[in-house]
Amino acid sequence: MRIVRTLVVLLIFGSTVFGQDTLRITLKQADSLLILRNLTLVASQYDIDAAEAATIQAKLFSNPELSTEWNLYNPAKSRWLDVGSNGQKIISIEKVFQIAGQRNTSIKLAEENKRMTVLQYEALARSLRYELHVAFHRYYFLNHAVNSIDSQLKLLRNLIRVYGEQYEKGNISLQELARLNTTYFNINKQIKDVQQEQIKLQETLKILLAEDRFVLPENPETISNTISNLQLEDLVVRALESRPEIKINESQQQQNHLRYALAKKEAVPDLVAGVVYDQSGSYINNYTALTLGARIPIFNRNQGNIRAARIGIEQGEVLQLAIEERIKKEVESAWRTFQLLWTQYNEVGEDHEEHLNQLSEGLVNNYSKNNISLLEFTDLFEAYNTNIIQFNELKADLIQSYEDLNYAVGEDILN
Repeated sequence: MRIVRTLVVLLIFGSTVFGQDTLRITLKQADSLLILRNLTLVASQYDIDAAEAATIQAKLFSNPELSTEWNLYNPAKSRWLDVGSNGQKIISIEKVFQIAGQRNTSIKLAEENKRMTVLQYEALARSLRYELHVAFHRYYFLNHAVNSIDSQLKLLRNLIRVYGEQYEKGNISLQELARLNTTYFNINKQIKDVQQEQIKLQETLKILLAEDRFVLPENPETISNTISNLQLEDLVVRALESRPEIKINESQQQQNHLRYALAKKEAVPDLVAGVVYDQSGSYINNYTALTLGARIPIFNRNQGNIRAARIGIEQGEVLQLAIEERIKKEVESAWRTFQLLWTQYNEVGEDHEEHLNQLSEGLVNNYSKNNISLLEFTDLFEAYNTNIIQFNELKADLIQSYEDLNYAVGEDILN
């Protein structure tokens, strides 16, 4: 038995090798790729271009309207198309003039709509960046746990192989071999559960980065201890200033006010001015005249559009209050969740995994020296690997709660 135990100490931990189809990437590099390559963001940029085109269109003046009237048939002369020097034709040109400032208001409305479109793009980028950060860190920590346990599983597989050979020779009992197999299956099931989550996270990373290669996160960011100095009240104030929903709704409200102003201006009739030339159909030949016209606002004074615009302003004010209340609750919830996980992480300690590794090394040595039984070895072995997974999941949960808090505040809370 001593020989069997000694063989365990001589097993070598394997290392994971990645091929050329692997994209090793830091979080900062991933953020840059997200902006450059994410197809949803690329498509959203077209909305900004369309809003810019709408602004250009709003600045254009209306075109003049040219109309002509030509004589088709002159019965006195029995002549078709009698439009020569002794014939008849009328030529007129007219132009609509907005005299109440509708054009300038329309330009401001288009410019504000463009600003809101940019804000919506930034909000989308923020949402995708949050999704990227969560997937990046969670994959990194779960992968770290899998790699750590994988080496332990290799050790256990070799131990089972050795015990299998010894069982065939009659040196150990079937109970001992079954105990090792049960431990292996339990740990392997935990690994498979983690790897299933990794598959989904890998899919998320590839979609976000528009990447076909295997994405391997590296060098994750850490959380500074200075975060403990932050106060919930300060974070709420920052959120009400920074959240894109606030800025988007403010832009929408500005548009509502502009629509209201435009609706009132549109109640003022446009002036239609022009020039007309009549060759032979007036009281004198070669008649020219100036024309002026306007619609008389008796029945339609744009009352419905004015009222609708006013309702839009009132609705926007209520929405602003609703958004502010929701943001306050989101920040408070994210803050309390982060504080809970932060406390839990600090209670466990940053060097917890190092202690686990020391325990693992001591476990193998004690078992090889016959200081502990097989039952104690398998129980501690399984506890070590479970702890590795749980501790890395805790770190992933902590980072996600930090990203949740950043998302709720609308900016990096440590900047």
